[in-house]
Amino acid sequence: MKTSEQIFEVILGNLKIIDPDLCDKEINRKSKLSPLGLDSIGRAELIEMTKESLGLEIPRHELHSASNLGELADCFVNQLKFRGRE
Repeated sequence: MKTSEQIFEVILGNLKIIDPDLCDKEINRKSKLSPLGLDSIGRAELIEMTKESLGLEIPRHELHSASNLGELADCFVNQLKFRGRE
């Protein structure tokens, strides 16, 4: 079963693909996307890339409750459990 920390690492990797300049920034589970320079399009791209990385087919709006990267990882964990993927 994937842990929230493992999914956070997937998210972090995807973030650095979307914006390589983020490699120089300290990013943790409490980080929010706006201060990192990602707008709604960047958020949508991050979610789509992470869904693909995890093999999930879920509507993007099911992940909107997350206010930071750690919560986003937790949402993905919950979706994996709900869908019986982990």
